[in-house]
Amino acid sequence: MIKESGTSVGAQTRNESQDLPAPRFRKPRGPCSLVTGASQGLGRALAEECARLGMNLILVDLPCTGLPEISKQLAGRYHVAVVYRETDLLEPDSPRAIYRWIEDRKLRVNILVNNAGIGCHGLFVDSQPERNQAMINLNITTLVHLTQVFLPELRAHDPSYILNVASLAAFYPMPFKPVYAPTKAFVLNFSLALRAELTGTSVRVSALCPGGIMTNEECRRLIAAQGFFGRISCHYPEEVARYAIRHMFQNKSIIIPGLVNKLARFLGGIIPLSVVQLFIRSRFGSCEHAKGSAYGTSISLLEINHE
Repeated sequence: MIKESGTSVGAQTRNESQDLPAPRFRKPRGPCSLVTGASQGLGRALAEECARLGMNLILVDLPCTGLPEISKQLAGRYHVAVVYRETDLLEPDSPRAIYRWIEDRKLRVNILVNNAGIGCHGLFVDSQPERNQAMINLNITTLVHLTQVFLPELRAHDPSYILNVASLAAFYPMPFKPVYAPTKAFVLNFSLALRAELTGTSVRVSALCPGGIMTNEECRRLIAAQGFFGRISCHYPEEVARYAIRHMFQNKSIIIPGLVNKLARFLGGIIPLSVVQLFIRSRFGSCEHAKGSAYGTSISLLEINHE
């Protein structure tokens, strides 16, 4: 259920106190970038990169994740208009409800960033069926529904963009990620198929396939547990966001940040699958999270990426 919405714009800077009065409210002028899962990690970094480039924003995430404060900060720091909508995207009608809410306010959307998702790690036998179903629903069903309801609006702008956040895991059947990796494979293939369909229209579709992203202490411990390869293949969310938005505007079909990750994708295509899976099993099997409860952890915006 949608809990709160608002618009913020103002003059708060990085060094100003968080206790300053809220900026005055106004409706965005011009089209907006819609970013889901925007309150933490990669989603927040993607929203900030859009704001840094002067784009107005519509931010979506779960209630009680700090979205009003983040909207205020981005509006003041970059002098753009920011509208936020707190909602649970696992609710079946939430994509259409978001669309109606935007339409009622006569806002326009020319960039859709489908970032919200759930990532888990661990043995399938220990996983929770409810968590697996939520992962499938959010990573696949919600993304498809959002794309479908906003596609007519996107086609009204020239150019317009869809950035779907997949993962490096999309290229492999991954032990310890037997549900997550296939959901990201769907995102990748859906993006490429839709891109081909929309050839000749104003809409450009890209799939972002990052490796590990260092977003919090738990994620850093997990990456450290993967050893040398984990360390050299990971990035900070700000790095990924800047690379992703730049290459989205360059109309790249598949966006893979980092030379090591590009090499991993290339080698994964020529090395026998059995060897690839042995490597993946060895790498992720060494993580303490494979033996603990991390598989049951939900992250609304890919807060932990283990690829």
